[in-house]
Amino acid sequence: MTDPEIRQLLFSRLAKRKTFDDSQICEEIPIQNGLVRADVVLCGNKLECFEIKSHKDTLKRLFAQGWHYGQCFDQVNLICATKHIDKSLGIIPRWWGVFEVTGSGSLTMLRKAQNNPQISSHGMADLLENNKAREILKQFGSSKGVSRMSHSQLQKAIGEQLSVSQLRELTKRALIERQSTRWRPSEQVA
Repeated sequence: MTDPEIRQLLFSRLAKRKTFDDSQICEEIPIQNGLVRADVVLCGNKLECFEIKSHKDTLKRLFAQGWHYGQCFDQVNLICATKHIDKSLGIIPRWWGVFEVTGSGSLTMLRKAQNNPQISSHGMADLLENNKAREILKQFGSSKGVSRMSHSQLQKAIGEQLSVSQLRELTKRALIERQSTRWRPSEQVA
């Protein structure tokens, strides 16, 4: 199965959740100024990441991706082809959820995602584009030098001023606003 086909399977499964109507699906969310991208993020009462590894993918980047996801998201799930299951379980943290996708198109939960024990407002701020981060800092009373701050300086300043719960709500809104103007891989499926 291709990445867009797996996304459609995932979206169908997510649509069955009781809380789905109050959620928004976002795709290809950049982290660390685009160094890493989260395949799918469900913005609901928490930020839930879904990393997809199709049969054609490799696991080369999974460790680095996992480190970044562990800084940003409330929960993380790996959606992977059968051939990747054993190896990926040795790479990802125990708190990640795991779904197996078979060549025939079934999606089976192997492990339920737990809450991220290491999430921080500093890490979550990494999901924000610089303009949005500046806007948030100004909204919370910081305006001196904000316009000249780099991404990492903005991330640090937000992490020092806002709690995870404050930033979660602001980040969800920012991701949803950004998503409305972006291309989505799931749109490739006919």
